[in-house]
Amino acid sequence: MNPLISVILPNYNHANFLEKRLESIFNQTYSNFEVILLDDCSTDNSKEILLKYSKNEYVSHCVFNEINSGNTFIQWKKGIALAKGEFIWIAESDDFCDPNFLESVSKPLLLNNQITLSYCQSNRVDVHDEIIGNWKTYTDDLDTEQFTQNFVMDGNLFIEKYLINKNVIPNASAVLFRKENLEISDQLINTPALKYCGDWVIYFQAIIKQKISFIAESINNFRYHHNSVIALVSKSEKKASLIDIDLQMREVIANYLQLNTLANKEQIIKQNQKISKLLKYDKALLLFNNKKKWKAILILLGIFDLFIKKYPFRKRFKNIINFF
Repeated sequence: MNPLISVILPNYNHANFLEKRLESIFNQTYSNFEVILLDDCSTDNSKEILLKYSKNEYVSHCVFNEINSGNTFIQWKKGIALAKGEFIWIAESDDFCDPNFLESVSKPLLLNNQITLSYCQSNRVDVHDEIIGNWKTYTDDLDTEQFTQNFVMDGNLFIEKYLINKNVIPNASAVLFRKENLEISDQLINTPALKYCGDWVIYFQAIIKQKISFIAESINNFRYHHNSVIALVSKSEKKASLIDIDLQMREVIANYLQLNTLANKEQIIKQNQKISKLLKYDKALLLFNNKKKWKAILILLGIFDLFIKKYPFRKRFKNIINFF
């Protein structure tokens, strides 16, 4: 018999999408799974929907918070603590998937115990369940060929080539974790900035010194709408603040790298430092545009060596001088 998979559904105010999500879970061709329903004090009619589905034979827990936690990773951690499965699927409450999702994405984990994270390509869908794009376009600037086919890759190499550059894994709904390699640290929960990008750190920690698997078929549907995390962050945070979030995340990764020994550690650290400098540079440009020149100058002084060594940066620096 195939191993038990624990499906954790953390919900907050996604009543409009819950039935679609739950039906896509219960209709999986892979049949050995449990479902853990979690609600973070929703103010819509999510509770009624979850209570109805809690009677399904696959549901092992249905938990309603009395106070909103304010952090989805607190919910993840709660679900993982309740989970009895060998593998974990965080099925985000506003997404949905094909019936063969679990069967397809679990195969690499079953065949190779060194694989600690397996994920698939994702469609981008709207509030009407219509496909409006594919997340492959998000990785094309890094590699136009790699993500057109299934692969298994050394986790450290995947970090160096892709994950250190940006979060190339579309969203948690596309991922199956090996439970023993999945950890939600207190730092992740207690660092406010990471509530927007903590999954990036989790993927990083799950695959370091291990292997990762990718399924090129788009059997996950990642919903983009006005209440999605990405949309809310884009609306509520200025671009400079988003850069600060990215920088804080990279600092967490840098500290984590120092605790681990891996062959390509130096390359990953250098790439992380390079991107961090570029982010600071972009923040400085934003500050100049917002007439905060002296704050921009302080940032540029810290990264001056970056744009005096390469012509493109010298050219961009001349544009900054024109602000004076």
